[in-house]
Amino acid sequence: MKNASDKDKLFFFERHFLTLDGLWMIETENELGWDRALKIDTEVWKKLLKIIIRRLKGYLEIEGNSIADLLKILTFRWTVEGWEFDSKIENENVVVQIEKCPYKSAMSRNPERHNKIPLICQDMCIPFYEDIIEHFNPNIQVERNKYMGLGDTICNFELSYRDKGSKIVPETIKPIIKVNDDDKLFYFERNFKTLDGLWIIELENESDFQTSVEIDTVVWQRLYQIIFRRVKRYLEINSNDLEALIELISFIWSCEGYKYELDYLNKNEAEMRIIQCPYEEAMRRNPERIDKIETICKDMCIPFYEPALHDFNRNIELKRSKFLGTGDNKCDFHLILNEK
Repeated sequence: MKNASDKDKLFFFERHFLTLDGLWMIETENELGWDRALKIDTEVWKKLLKIIIRRLKGYLEIEGNSIADLLKILTFRWTVEGWEFDSKIENENVVVQIEKCPYKSAMSRNPERHNKIPLICQDMCIPFYEDIIEHFNPNIQVERNKYMGLGDTICNFELSYRDKGSKIVPETIKPIIKVNDDDKLFYFERNFKTLDGLWIIELENESDFQTSVEIDTVVWQRLYQIIFRRVKRYLEINSNDLEALIELISFIWSCEGYKYELDYLNKNEAEMRIIQCPYEEAMRRNPERIDKIETICKDMCIPFYEPALHDFNRNIELKRSKFLGTGDNKCDFHLILNEK
């Protein structure tokens, strides 16, 4: 079994975090329409940011809920994700100016999403920051009047206390503007699976379980196609034979936390066996998801490899007969290269 390095994992999770979220939004919109997709996206990010804040309080060893504490948490998240910003104290308020938002930048690079930028800014970004700040400390108020998504050159946040008896202590206002690779890996690896799980749960709440599985399948089919292309470049793989495919899959599974075994049966045939799946384990830890495991395994996991394998080499056939999610002790991937 290949052991992915921290550098490898950081490449994997950092590169695909925004991609995963974007695919969920696009495929949900295709199935349910813009309004319902945006509603789900907003709920996902309200919950995700509350989880992120809780995790970062522990990671940064923050025990309070002051404006200084909130600023450290927000600026850690922004710095890790590649936002550009500055902050200052002005008229007893903490004023933050955002000069670059990676989410707006991603939409700006996609001509098909240009008309959605102001809608996401107005109907999603503005309300979920108000929600998470209220949840963090009801005594903190935020005022915003500039938004890049609505045509301004910056986004701004003005943080102050509702209770005028609470004072900002200037020397405690220390935004986090530098992070290292360990910080980034903690953030992206911990929150990647959480983001995916929240999307499927909120989608199911808005529609139904079967619809959520169908959309989840398409999301991961498209994501794996993208992952295969990116990992192939990252590993500098120049062929599309069976050995190259196994190297690529081994890298992906190692990054995602699968435990697996590999046997070459002959030069054109191999079997890979997953003996521990992090996604199945996550569902088993959630009493509300246990009864969904078998359906998700059969209806989603089985088909989502097919488009990526077809793109990689349509002469490689995948056969499967055992699945952890249905009670077997492994998931088997029998790979056969059918020579021309």
